[in-house]
Amino acid sequence: MKKILSFVMAAIMTVSVFAMSVVPAMAATVNSPTASTAVNKKPTLQVNGVVTDTDIIYSPDKTNPKSITFTYVGEGTLTGWEENLEDLGLAEGTDYTLSYNEDGSLTITFISAEAIADYDNGDVIVNALVDFGTDATTTTKKNNSSKAPATGMSSALAASGIAIACAGIATLTAAKKKDAE
Repeated sequence: MKKILSFVMAAIMTVSVFAMSVVPAMAATVNSPTASTAVNKKPTLQVNGVVTDTDIIYSPDKTNPKSITFTYVGEGTLTGWEENLEDLGLAEGTDYTLSYNEDGSLTITFISAEAIADYDNGDVIVNALVDFGTDATTTTKKNNSSKAPATGMSSALAASGIAIACAGIATLTAAKKKDAE
């Protein structure tokens, strides 16, 4: 009876080890739904094609909220503006108007409902063309960290290791009892 019980325990431990190693891998592919809103997202602001959050400010006109003024406040000399409104299928004069102001700012007035929707959904890209001169250099900060990023599997691996050790002990115990009889 003890012999049969030992083999049953060893089989249960083997199944447990397999379950511990497979279940976390299966759970990793689960995607949870998240709520998202596509209204009143900000436009994408770029300087020479690189996204920025600090070098361009924008504000709606107080009297006409469909009119947005973009002003470059970063370093370097502003040489012009680009936007992707034509790429979105909008036509100047029908869907929007552009005004290049004396202070170097750009004012876009959205006329059509489609243009307003593109702005509200965050599809509009405004790119400031800036000359930084010949002295400007772009540096990339190097990651000197010697640590690898955490993967989240350490607890599952520890549990699998413990389960494998227990299964090995149970198997050895059953084999010793078999040899003793």
